[in-house]
Amino acid sequence: MSNDLLLTLDDLAHYHPGPDPSDAAHALLLQQAQTWELLRRGYESLPTVQTRTFSFDGFRVLVQFNPGRLTSSSAKVDDRSIRERKCFLCAENLPREQRGIAHGTDFLILCNPFPIFPEHFTVVHRRHTPQQILGSVEVLLALSRDLGKRYVLFYNGPRCGASAPDHMHFQAGTREVMPIDLEYAAVRASRGRTLYDGSGLRVALIEGYLRPCFAIESSRMESVVRGFDSWYSAMEAAGTSPDEPMMNIIASYDGGWRLLLFPRRKHRPSFYFAEGEERILISPAAVDLGGLCTTPLEHDFTKVTSDHLVRMFDEICVEKGALAQIALAVEKGLRGSP
Repeated sequence: MSNDLLLTLDDLAHYHPGPDPSDAAHALLLQQAQTWELLRRGYESLPTVQTRTFSFDGFRVLVQFNPGRLTSSSAKVDDRSIRERKCFLCAENLPREQRGIAHGTDFLILCNPFPIFPEHFTVVHRRHTPQQILGSVEVLLALSRDLGKRYVLFYNGPRCGASAPDHMHFQAGTREVMPIDLEYAAVRASRGRTLYDGSGLRVALIEGYLRPCFAIESSRMESVVRGFDSWYSAMEAAGTSPDEPMMNIIASYDGGWRLLLFPRRKHRPSFYFAEGEERILISPAAVDLGGLCTTPLEHDFTKVTSDHLVRMFDEICVEKGALAQIALAVEKGLRGSP
């Protein structure tokens, strides 16, 4: 990796980074906005992004018209397409102007030039290694703790939203932009069912929220990992995918961790593949499951309805039978473990 790619806190001193790692990420964005035209244009266009709000029973889903997300939304992620293109997250293929800061020894924080959030980052592994959450949960938790003052972290599985399934990465975005950040406490209270609560670990299943999810909360990293391991084993047993179980993850930290796990059964809804006027280009990933759906085409933005959203989440999320099976396995696994 070129030394020119990595910036230090001394390099960012002009941008007044504070003592918190999230301050350094913010300073990186300021530096890149001055030195990288593509990124500057992306952020200059962000205020023009249009948003529609769809209200459901006690919660909202936002739909954003964001032309900059066309490449991501329409990305070909089949095995052949991945083999035939250069990896755009490898250091040697990054834009000439792009710079990053280190997180630990294995990961690099980069600014995303096609933002959904007021501040949007991609956190990439320094080596070209497949997108796989096993062995990297602690990294996700450390990132959410270190960047938690400003940002929320998320992970898209290789078969449900990752536009680079061949290169391990996370993303980070501004806190309290996704509706779930603001709604979680009320939704947890009204729609959550506790599966386990003990030894400083709480695990719940949230239903009736269009997209069911499991919530793991603890102030101890090892407890969160224990809860995740139990959930992952349950997902494997449910057979949601031939390789890594299909999932999206949203991780946040505020004195303790909250890990939201969305089990999936399908990458894209049927209307994504429809012909003519029936087609709507929404390719849901973690941010969409957080309640902020993005479409890069204006005619799709104007025609999408609440029925489309209900249909999309119903198609891509695990069905009730599998969800109940996973929940029961998580409950039994945690109650039977020390």
